[in-house]
Amino acid sequence: MDLTRRALGLLSALALACGSGSASRPAVAEPRPTAPVVKRASAVIDGKSAERVKLAWEAASGGYARAVAVSRALGRVAFASRTHVALYELDSGKPLGRSEPCAEVVHTGLGFVRGRLHVVCDDRVVSFATKQLTAIEAPKVHESRSTAAVFRGHFLALGHRDGVIRVYDLHSGARREVVVPGPPIDVKSLALTSDGRRVAVAWVQGSVWWWDVTAPDQPHQLVRHDSESDALAFSQGGARLAEEGARNTTTLWELSEPPKVVAQLKNGDWIKQLEFTRDDQWLARGGSDGLELAEVGGPRRVVLEAQGRVEDLALDESGSVLVAGDRDGRLTVWMAR
Repeated sequence: MDLTRRALGLLSALALACGSGSASRPAVAEPRPTAPVVKRASAVIDGKSAERVKLAWEAASGGYARAVAVSRALGRVAFASRTHVALYELDSGKPLGRSEPCAEVVHTGLGFVRGRLHVVCDDRVVSFATKQLTAIEAPKVHESRSTAAVFRGHFLALGHRDGVIRVYDLHSGARREVVVPGPPIDVKSLALTSDGRRVAVAWVQGSVWWWDVTAPDQPHQLVRHDSESDALAFSQGGARLAEEGARNTTTLWELSEPPKVVAQLKNGDWIKQLEFTRDDQWLARGGSDGLELAEVGGPRRVVLEAQGRVEDLALDESGSVLVAGDRDGRLTVWMAR
């Protein structure tokens, strides 16, 4: 019994000593994450979840956004301004690297393909490993400067200043060419189907055309606008094309012979990028009014961000993560909750 009492007394003395010692030292602050930690999205962004899409995290990347890209499979998000590229972890928003690959990143010229991040500069393509932003060997493209770019699946389409649109297969290395009728005209924007078979082009003077790239000598003129069309997007199967060119209007075309208008949606002063959701029932739109989801066949419209003037947006390969970059250099990541 005496031995037990002594042991208890000794333990109490030690506890008091340790307590008084820790009180005399300043508390050590817990490390704080740079962005909220989020779980991977599981819900596809479509008609069933459009009104549940919420901001997951954001980052001040700086500059003036030119392009964004996201891959759920790689767990990565990328942002490009005119001169720099930044890489982030999708789940946490943790910055993973920053680089200045060229003097001029082409609008929408950013894409994750086959485990790599590709950046379209006006005079070449630069590639990075995605564990961190480490430069690696890049695919070769034509030496003529590029004015427009689009990634879809493992394909990259570039509008070159020599008057040729080139579709590059980044898996096989194959290349198809579409020669623009008449004198060379700078391409303003491009759209491409995921199988690389159809390409749509908007020129700076307002015309919108499309081709089956296996028949490059058979152009299809869709419409001529008084002003430039800044954004084009194919539906998932490539049977329809959305374009903004008419004043304050996004027009949805059925690519039949002859083509026909199937929907017209009002928008702000300008749209810089469009993407169909995986069910083709909604359009993600980024532009002067910020970022929104607009129902193709009905009146619903979900405003996600009304402040920033969005220059580019992208959906991941599963259609469950939406990212956007605005003119203030802000990157935002959105998921359905």
